[in-house]
Amino acid sequence: MYKIVTDSAANIAPEEAASLGVTVLPLSIIFGDREYRDGEDLTPAAFYEMLENDPHHPHSSQINIAAFETVFAAAKEKGESLFVITLSSALSGTYASAVSAKKNGNYDNVYVYDSLGATVMEKMLVIAALRLTDKTGEEIAAALDCVRARMRIFAVVDTLEYLHKGGRLKKGAAFVGKIIDLKPIITVSDGGSVVLSGKAIGTKRAIRAIRQVVLADTIDTDYPVYYLYSKTKEKCAALAEAIHPGRPEYTENASNLCSVIGVHIGPGAAGICYIRK
Repeated sequence: MYKIVTDSAANIAPEEAASLGVTVLPLSIIFGDREYRDGEDLTPAAFYEMLENDPHHPHSSQINIAAFETVFAAAKEKGESLFVITLSSALSGTYASAVSAKKNGNYDNVYVYDSLGATVMEKMLVIAALRLTDKTGEEIAAALDCVRARMRIFAVVDTLEYLHKGGRLKKGAAFVGKIIDLKPIITVSDGGSVVLSGKAIGTKRAIRAIRQVVLADTIDTDYPVYYLYSKTKEKCAALAEAIHPGRPEYTENASNLCSVIGVHIGPGAAGICYIRK
């Protein structure tokens, strides 16, 4: 039987992690000389206030090898097996840290899996893995590969400035949003990188563009649909109403993007993540 371990980029709040029985290791957020543990001593609400008002532009820091070694050693001592799902290796060195920790300690009880995703994409895989904890590591990974291949995420952001500052997007693409009121639409590629999937003049047109793409798909109702936002819910509510009209629970249950993702997305984003049939 496997226990599931993930990182704070999965957008799983501490209380939800406790109810799911999932261990969440925090990445770090750094403002100047101050370091915070994502989700533990820096909430999303507090983070966005700091992002807009602090003179220092923040950056995130991956989970180091030692942190994983501590968790792996404790599990080995207890006779537990761990299935570790990390933030995309294309976006963070966290996956590499987990792999190194496993190798350094010869932890045969640990399986490390690259989500090739971020935020609720990672959470979706965690939820899927929880259904499979009685399988082998290879069987869980194979099942997650199938889920991951059908996963889609789209978000409209106010600006690509934060993605560019964080080195997650090329300079040329980052200037797209500076033209009139052009709103970039982003997604995550099959290789786990953030890419520009479209653009529209104004938020309303961007929402219509995302709606068109989503409704062209058939959503697999065996999996949850996650809406997400950064700082405020207004755009998220408009997106949810456009795609799932008359279903206020989608907005009510939407996720405020965690700090480690907010560093690169900035405030004013709204998006949807789902699994295709």
